[in-house]
Amino acid sequence: MKKLNTRQKVVFSMGILGVLIGVYGRFNAWEYMGYFPFFYSGSTLMWIAFLPQRKTCDNPFKRKVAQKS
Repeated sequence: MKKLNTRQKVVFSMGILGVLIGVYGRFNAWEYMGYFPFFYSGSTLMWIAFLPQRKTCDNPFKRKVAQKS
């Protein structure tokens, strides 16, 4: 696992908290729409924390222009 910066750690911990709330709600007989949004958004936040932090957008399908010499 790579080193995470502070923002990524905050997002990851928010994701863990969301998943824990979702699991807690599931096992305490909350309605489906009461626990599922917490679980789903929490798992998404945990995934987002590991996305690359590049500032530029790289399109692998964009044609490269040959440099003129």
